[in-house]
Amino acid sequence: MGFAMSLDFVALDFETANSFRGSPCAVGMVRVVDGEVAETRRLLMRPPSEYDWFDEFNISLHGITPEMVKGQPRFRDRLAEIVAFVGDLPVVAHNAAFDLGVIRDACDESNLRWPTLSYACTLVLARQTYSLLSYSLPWVAEAAGLDFDGHHDPEADAVAAARIFVDIAARREAGSVEETLAHAHCELGHLTPDDWRGCFHQQSGYFIPSPNPDADPSHPFYGREMVFTGALATMTRQRAWDLTAERGATPAETVTKRTNILVIGYQDARKLRPGATLSAKAQKAAALREKGQPIEVMPEEDFFQQLGL
Repeated sequence: MGFAMSLDFVALDFETANSFRGSPCAVGMVRVVDGEVAETRRLLMRPPSEYDWFDEFNISLHGITPEMVKGQPRFRDRLAEIVAFVGDLPVVAHNAAFDLGVIRDACDESNLRWPTLSYACTLVLARQTYSLLSYSLPWVAEAAGLDFDGHHDPEADAVAAARIFVDIAARREAGSVEETLAHAHCELGHLTPDDWRGCFHQQSGYFIPSPNPDADPSHPFYGREMVFTGALATMTRQRAWDLTAERGATPAETVTKRTNILVIGYQDARKLRPGATLSAKAQKAAALREKGQPIEVMPEEDFFQQLGL
C-alpha cells in the first residue's frame, strides 16, 4: 500500500445532545500521517447555551449524558482546540454534511465565525467505491475490512472513517486526499468564514448554483437565501435550487442566521427523529423565528406559485 503512504489528514466525528445539529456534546479526532493513525483524541463539551439539553434518543445512541459533560467547556471554547488539531490538513468524515453542519450551526449559535476547512466525505466516496445495500458507517467499515463495533462512539467512528479513507485511497492507488477524490470524480468540500461548498460526486448532478446576477430585482426571491426541507412533489431538489438561483436567490442546504425562506415539502414521519413532528431544519427555523429572525416558512404550493411557471 506504499502509494497511499503520503496520505495526511484529520478525521472528525461529532455527537450531538439533541435533534438540533448545532448541539455538539463530543468530538472524536484522528490525525493520519503517511496513511497511518498517528494520534487520536476524544473531547467532551457542552452545547451552545440555547441548546444545552439532551434527548433520551441521542443518549441511547452515544451514551453521553448531561452529567458527563458537566464542567466541560462549551463548544465555543472547544472550537479553537479542534481547529488547532486539524491545522492545515484536510478533514475527512463519514457523512461530512452532518459533521461540518454541526460546526456551522454551533458557530452560528455561539456567535462565532465559521473556520476555514477543506474536507472529504467517506460516505460520498464509498458510494463510488463499494457495492453495498447500505452505506452507513458499519457497512462501509466492513467493506473496508475493518473490525468495527463502536458506532456512535466519536473516537471509534473517527478512526473508522480514517481507515475507510485509507482503504479507498489504496483501492484507487491514490497518494493524497486530493488525488483520491480526483480518481473517484469527487469534489473536495470547502468551508470559509463566509461560505461553504459540499463534497460531492461530480457526475451525480448534485450542484448548488450561484444566484443569477441578471435576475429581476423585483422578484420575491431575489437576494434571499432559501432552504428546502422534505420531499418536493412538483420537482427535484436540484431543479428547485436551479429555479431559485435563476430568480436571484441563494439556495442553501441548511438553516442559518442568513436564511430568509424555508420551503417545506412532504414531511415523511419515518425519516423524522422519534417523537418529532418537524424536520431538524423546520425546528431550527422555528427556534430562530422565536429569537426574532424573520424567516418566512413557505409551503411547496406557495413556492411553486411564486416561481410563476
